[in-house]
Amino acid sequence: MTKFVICHHAERADRGLGVESERYWGLTQTGVAQAREKTKILVKTISDAPGGSVIVLGGCSKAIRTKSTLMVFTDELRQIFAGEKNVLFSEHFNATLPLDSLKRIAKESDNGKNKIVIDFPLRIEEFIAPLGQRECKVAREIIAGLYAARGFFRRFFPNNPLVLVNVGHSQEIDALMDFLHKKNDKVYHNSRFSFSFM
Repeated sequence: MTKFVICHHAERADRGLGVESERYWGLTQTGVAQAREKTKILVKTISDAPGGSVIVLGGCSKAIRTKSTLMVFTDELRQIFAGEKNVLFSEHFNATLPLDSLKRIAKESDNGKNKIVIDFPLRIEEFIAPLGQRECKVAREIIAGLYAARGFFRRFFPNNPLVLVNVGHSQEIDALMDFLHKKNDKVYHNSRFSFSFM
């Protein structure tokens, strides 16, 4: 089973809305506080996940604000679950040797008891759609991008329940939500896949 969790990036700093965060580039300080608040939803998601689940804090666009929102989630979750023995975190993402930490943490996921949280910002190009593209095309391409990300992480975790946390942009995410609603969620919610929005 794969669960796709999708959310909008936190408040962006390049529109003069507030003071930019020094640690989380592209976000305002208010945006960082918003992302920290949203982390509570992810805490519940991790707590409710069965043993052996792999939670990837991973899908983002090329815009730095999406990656920074994921960084807020990761930092908060590391603090919240610091004392939990059954929740293991991967090393911090290393852009120079990105696959090494995935391979190492995959070995620790074999016992089926621990929940694994992975810090791996994976760029999904489909999270930014060309202007003027029809809503259904935007949504279908996002879904294709999400399925490709799932395939990438399945190489390392072939049998674990997966939760892929993704951060995108409001226009594209709204198109995806509308598309799924029009389809009555039947096509993309089944025993293998589900979508949730936060």
